[in-house]
Amino acid sequence: MASRSNVVRALRAPGRCLRLDARAGRTLTTTTTSNGLLSAAYGRCAATASAPRFFSAATARHAKSTAEMYPSLKRDPKYAEVTKEHVAYFKELLGSSSAVIDGVNADAAGDIEPFNEDWLHKYKGQCRLVLKPGSTEDVSNILKYCNQHKLAVVPQGGNTGLVGGSVPVFDEIVISMARMNTIHSFDEVSGSLVADAGCILEVVDQFLASKGYIFPLDLGAKGSCHIGGNVATNAGGLRLLRYGSLHGSVLGLEAVLPDGTILNDLGTLRKNNTGFDLKQLHIGAEGTIGIITKVSIQCPQRSPAVNVAYFGLESFEKVQEAFKEAKKQLSEILSAFELMDLKSQQLVSKVRPDVQKPLEDDHPFYCLIETSGSNAEHDYAKLEKFLEDVMTKEIISDGVVAQDETQVKTLWSWREGVPECIGHWGGTYKYDVSIPIQDMYQIVDDVHARLVEAGLVGDTDEYPVIGTSGYGHMGDANIHLNVAVRRYDSAVEKVLEPYVYEWVAGRKGSISAEHGLGLAKKNYIGYSRDETTIGLMKQIKHLYDPSQAGIMVGVPGKYKGCETCRRRRVKCTNERPKCSKCITSGRDCEGYEREMMFITGTPENKGRVSSHPKKGSGSSPASSTSKRRSKSRTPIGKESSRSSSASFVPTHPLTSAWDDFIGLSSNGTESQVLFTALQTPLKSVIREEEDSGDDARFKVSFTPTTPPEIPSLPGCDDFSVQAQCLVSTHYPGEEVNGGNFCAFLFETQGFPTFNNTNPDPVQSAGPENFKAFPNHHYFVRVYRPLVLSSALLRRQPTFLSEPQWQRVPWELYPKPLFDQLLDLIALLSGTLHHTDQIMTMQPTLPRRHQAQDLLHTCLLLEARFDEWLGLAHNQTGQQPVSYWAGELLTSNGEVAFSHSYSFKDSLTGLMFLYYWMSQIRFRRCVDCLHRVIYEPVVDSHADIWPDLPPNLQIDLTRYQQTRDLAASICRGLESTLESTVQPNLLLAPMTIALELYRDINLSTQDCLPEILWLEAFESRLVEKVENVATVLQQNRWVEVTRF
Repeated sequence: MASRSNVVRALRAPGRCLRLDARAGRTLTTTTTSNGLLSAAYGRCAATASAPRFFSAATARHAKSTAEMYPSLKRDPKYAEVTKEHVAYFKELLGSSSAVIDGVNADAAGDIEPFNEDWLHKYKGQCRLVLKPGSTEDVSNILKYCNQHKLAVVPQGGNTGLVGGSVPVFDEIVISMARMNTIHSFDEVSGSLVADAGCILEVVDQFLASKGYIFPLDLGAKGSCHIGGNVATNAGGLRLLRYGSLHGSVLGLEAVLPDGTILNDLGTLRKNNTGFDLKQLHIGAEGTIGIITKVSIQCPQRSPAVNVAYFGLESFEKVQEAFKEAKKQLSEILSAFELMDLKSQQLVSKVRPDVQKPLEDDHPFYCLIETSGSNAEHDYAKLEKFLEDVMTKEIISDGVVAQDETQVKTLWSWREGVPECIGHWGGTYKYDVSIPIQDMYQIVDDVHARLVEAGLVGDTDEYPVIGTSGYGHMGDANIHLNVAVRRYDSAVEKVLEPYVYEWVAGRKGSISAEHGLGLAKKNYIGYSRDETTIGLMKQIKHLYDPSQAGIMVGVPGKYKGCETCRRRRVKCTNERPKCSKCITSGRDCEGYEREMMFITGTPENKGRVSSHPKKGSGSSPASSTSKRRSKSRTPIGKESSRSSSASFVPTHPLTSAWDDFIGLSSNGTESQVLFTALQTPLKSVIREEEDSGDDARFKVSFTPTTPPEIPSLPGCDDFSVQAQCLVSTHYPGEEVNGGNFCAFLFETQGFPTFNNTNPDPVQSAGPENFKAFPNHHYFVRVYRPLVLSSALLRRQPTFLSEPQWQRVPWELYPKPLFDQLLDLIALLSGTLHHTDQIMTMQPTLPRRHQAQDLLHTCLLLEARFDEWLGLAHNQTGQQPVSYWAGELLTSNGEVAFSHSYSFKDSLTGLMFLYYWMSQIRFRRCVDCLHRVIYEPVVDSHADIWPDLPPNLQIDLTRYQQTRDLAASICRGLESTLESTVQPNLLLAPMTIALELYRDINLSTQDCLPEILWLEAFESRLVEKVENVATVLQQNRWVEVTRF
């Protein structure tokens, strides 16, 4: 056993390297020789000029391109190709000839090759233009131009990434940050540094060393990597254990967004609590939402006392014990704890046979420990005690401790040299994963066994795999699984992927601990993130890069492939109509993701759907013979003086007005027509009449459509709804374009107040006027939902809550569950208004009694809501359940919420959206009343606190949980939008969910993703409205009546 005095002498002896041998039970000191352990043959940094190259130049030039290696990757035709005109613009913009590498006008393959290929030689693009901006303004002008001309770009730093994220796949423009390499400022008091994104990490660290500071990140590729790339990938590195991640170190940054907008958040203070911390979105985003141009970072002071120890251990269990003891005994001075296995050290030794191994004997595992502090005596004492303890407990088998800076560099080279040496024979499949520490190394053994079983591992050239190794950072449970290969082989990939990701996901790990996703892991993000998180990432990406072209390389991107491959998380061949990968594997191909749909039913295909037609180009000018309709209003339900002589009578049996199809008879001809409604300024509807006489028919065109806004302002006295009912007709033998329709075109003016001095025209007409077609359908499908939505949002009572208005209009037609729900919403609106009145009163006993009475009313209303919900869930039919959770992809691939809801039909979707909407208002109402009841009164000391009867004692937590209701609305909006023929009905639930999220966000600041998703949904709502308008423009119409 090593004695205390011997260890102390060995630690402090100059020119000596401490050798620890627990097995022999003694401490040995070895004198340094010129070619021994202490030689400086291999320095601290593995590469100081450029990223290491594993192949010779000749070999690299003949490597296959990424597109050839992965034929399933297809160039998106929405991106334009780079032309000579584009190159001329960039040359004029950047000025210096060295700032543009032009492979469009001349052969520049040799100059572009380093930018086209990653340093592992696994990914190789086909870029023909490299731009090297010299300033933030240059980057802004480049991206603005590319955004306008739909040119795809890839930002690139030092190109030391390991997942193919910094190189092009096809002919994208590479924007290299190499020229932006200025250190702008450094505060020697606070330690804040401001530097360009293109500064090399080692250069910055050397600058800081001269000031007594250190960069809070250390990488093996520090001689090549750029700090902008480090931030963009949230690089972890060797000292994350000591300094934490860049999310905590970066104080601010400057970035250029895809449209050229400059985001200046380059603060140098730790504290800035003014709104959203937008810089965090760019850290780890891999350049997908913008190019980082400057970085402000907090740099700690450099520790004067540094020690490094290198140990051999006999099992991974011993490694865990050593790590536990190091954290316990070295605590604040422990700056790194690195793990290497035997295979990794053997490969380093083979590549550098002239460098003596730190330890004579082989061990299954090796650990490198670094300590750094300000007090040398204190640090030596702690290290001495730690070494004695782990040797006594036989945790370590052998070890050495560096005695000077040269020895520190030499020991570190055995860790930092691993990535380069492993790829010496050809290439490496690298998997950067984080796993719970107890299972951290098991993945290496399991993957190696799988490769051996597949017959891919051997010592001769016929075997593609040389061996499997693992090394990494014990401090953050991050292991680098490396499969060293002689050549890249699809057979190896099939064995490794998706097995590795499934293995990691099964242990709740991450498929990317610090390298990022890039191209390598883009399609596998689902193993570490749920659908909600992925969807929110896509929404943030869409917010920053809203152009349909999406010029920035996107991670995570939209999955392009069949549903079967997506569920299996494998790459798809994308062949139509069925994926060949599914066919050859004997699986049933489920087809491709759903497109946006618009119902265009006919009598022959009632209930079916087809892809919507292309979006219209807006309004077309009226011809010289076009005539505008008169603006004069007719009484409710009266036929227009210009309507067709043909009358339309519903066929029996009469069905609910909410059925999308209705049977109409005209002049003895029966047909099925599809109902739809469009809110649009009626003055902007242009009619193009085709005939004259009693059977005059016309086509309509619209000005560009925008979604209507739900009123949220104080009411006024001139609210009204104006509408026209049109029916498309066809002559016998005439070609039918998209079927027959009944359409309500309507607009609103003002906001409803429903007072006796200026009653609404519908209210004046009375409920008897809305029992038959088309008045009944107008009242049920247009007027009533619009008024009740506005009343609920504005918390105002409405005459529609009166019993006759909830009974008489349905005397001839069935009343479905949706209308029964709207009856309850009409009652709720009045309750909300009464609650608002109580809230403004002084806290007196009469006020409390009013609140108690109203709470009792609310609980009775709640019982009716619960009864309705039971009926909604217990409907029978071909589909026994009302809705189910699954994954729904929009035409833009945007899904923000996991388990999106699909409904058995569009009416069911509307029903539940309006139910969840009403419950948000209802629960908040009950919460307000409860607070009023328990508010101390000022007019009765004896009754300062309430004594509620048992029937009013409620579980308040239930009524305070409204966020889940808003999430349900968001989950249901997308599928309902796809199936509905009346998209304006989605405005109310969307608005109330958005209002709730904004209220919560004011206090918690954690609802931004939901807000962004709902705002993005509005654009898809606009598109659906335009699709409806396009279909209407393709038909010929007669006017039935006006309202």
